[in-house]
Amino acid sequence: MHALSLEWFFPIFRGLFLGVLAMTLHEAAHLITALAVGVKIKKIGFRWKGLYIVREAGTPGKNALVSLAGPMANLILLLTWHWSPLFGLANLCFTFFNLLPLQGSDGERAWMCWREMQLERPSPVDRRASVSRKVASAVVVPYPASAVYLRRSSDWQPTNWQEDESKAS
Repeated sequence: MHALSLEWFFPIFRGLFLGVLAMTLHEAAHLITALAVGVKIKKIGFRWKGLYIVREAGTPGKNALVSLAGPMANLILLLTWHWSPLFGLANLCFTFFNLLPLQGSDGERAWMCWREMQLERPSPVDRRASVSRKVASAVVVPYPASAVYLRRSSDWQPTNWQEDESKAS
């Protein structure tokens, strides 16, 4: 019987190392994107599921960008498949599972942000109304006196000053 050889651990450690590297680059993409769009980072940590970042709430658009940055980084790193198939496989797995809309995943966060942006976006009728209000306010604001006369045109009567003076005396 041969002595206990640790050579069979090498592929396991290599795969584990490449997975941790893919995860680190994934989280680094979230971090860099959050800082680039102005979302403040509160905490960076590690738990049983892996690395995580706690950040302040931003706008839905900024949150969607930050959420999609990690999977997009893994998608770009998938191009390393030719040099290291194992690293490419790790990035493929990270991309796929993070884009699924599962609870707590980047895919779920991006989906929620997209839905929130759709709810905030005015309908085409609302957009036309807001444009007409902006145009009306741009016309009325420079000429406030004319706006008063236009609004009260039925009430406005030219005044005959001579009649007023004779009534006063």
